[in-house]
Order: sequence, then structure tokens, then C-alpha cells
Amino acid sequence: MTHTTKARTSILASGCLFLALSVGTLLSAACGGPESAAASALPAHSAPPAPAAPPAAATPVLTFEPVTLDMGDVVPNVAITKTVKITNHSKNTIKITRAIADCSCTVPSWPEEPIAPGATAETTITMTPGNKQGVSLTKKVTFDVEGGEPAFYTVVAKVGMFIEFTPESLTAPEDDKLPGADATVSMKGADGAQFKIIAIEPDIGTADSAGSALTHTVKLDWAKWAAAKKPKKVTITTDHPKAPPLIVMLKKPAPAPASPTPASPTPAAPPVK
Repeated sequence: MTHTTKARTSILASGCLFLALSVGTLLSAACGGPESAAASALPAHSAPPAPAAPPAAATPVLTFEPVTLDMGDVVPNVAITKTVKITNHSKNTIKITRAIADCSCTVPSWPEEPIAPGATAETTITMTPGNKQGVSLTKKVTFDVEGGEPAFYTVVAKVGMFIEFTPESLTAPEDDKLPGADATVSMKGADGAQFKIIAIEPDIGTADSAGSALTHTVKLDWAKWAAAKKPKKVTITTDHPKAPPLIVMLKKPAPAPASPTPASPTPAAPPVK
């Protein structure tokens, strides 16, 4: 073989080797060779961390049973008393120094002795609704704790409706119109029970009937109202066992607006000389 032929053979072999190496590299990358393994070793983008769960609500130091004291359906002006259990969930003995409600109609008591950790004490709460019928009541009781935060408790009740009456207030006529003027108050048994009117105080009105009935009217005499020194209310009492005295507010007429003062006439200008 000549020198030229050997040179050509060497060049051809080198080209084939280069081609083989290039193809091998491509195949290695495509088939998960070293380059692919290195790429897979790179850190991937991690998902954002899940939000932390909110902390569980801490158990109150004092808890009440029942959670809310429901007095149920109550009667106007009739007191009702129920018992409440108070449990100490702390690691320390707790002394309640006072209990007070946000309304004078609700009177709480409180345990006189300290409550040991994990122990339960009993107390009572009394509610006396007022005259107002057909209303829902929600009252707050605060228990003061010695050396700690106060505890709050809710008391609810529903006052029954026994006699509906209208109007609940009246305005008197002007003084010069009082003679012969009157006004009417209408009443109806809301619970279906018949009733009698047994008193009207002060004595400025007349009932339509002295007997029992499901409905009644009372006619108020404004001249008698003026003679009684214009009281601010009239109270109608019935024999219904649950209905409170029915109170109608009486208002004086609004004062008449003052007449405007006439303007003084403008003096005439002096004649021009």
C-alpha cells in the first residue's frame, strides 16, 4: 500500500470514529445516559408549602352548663329562677368575687367558695320580666374572677303576649277642645282567654262592659284627664291571670308655634330738594 493510500485510510477511520462518538452521545442523552442523569439530579421547583392550620381555640378558664341559659316562655312581672353549673378548667383554684347583669331585671348569684381545678360549682340566676308583652329578652351576666379575666354568660327569654291593646300612647287635644273630647283604647285576648276590666287608674275612663269578654274597649274622657291634673299615663287592670297591667301613655299637645313678629315698616325716604 502506497503512502497516499495509507493517509486516506487513516482520515476515513478518524471520521468514522468521530461520527460514532457523536451518535453515541446523542443516544446516551436520549436514553437517559450520564447527561440525562446529571440533568435529573438538578433540583426541581418544589410546590409552595400548604398554609399552616389555625391554632385550636383554647378552652375557656370557666365554662357554663348550659352554654346559654334559656328561661323559656315567661310571664310579665313573674320571677323565674334557674340553676347554672360553672366548671374550672385551669390548673389553679378560682374565686369568683362578683356577678352582675346588664339589666336590673336579671339577678345572678355566684359561688361563695373557691372552685378547685377541674371542679364544678352551682349558682342561680333569677329573671323578672317587666310589663312589656311579646318581646324577646337577651341579657349578659359578668362573673368577676379574682386576679383574672372576667367570664361572660348569656341569659335569654321570651315574654308571652296575653292581651293586645292599642294605642299604647295618646296625645290630648288643646285645652279649648277638651270638653266633650274622648279617646278609645281597644283590647283583645291574644291567647283566646276572656277577661274582665277591673280597674282604670286614675278614674278618667269607662269600660264598655263589666263582664268577661274576648275584646273590650275603654273610652277616656279628656276633660276628666285635665281635672286629674293631666297625668302622664292611665293604667287598665284586668283579671287575666297572666296579663300585666296595661299602661297607656298620655301626652300633652305640642305647643302652638309662636306667631312671627311683623316687620317694622321701612321709613319713606325724604323728598329730593
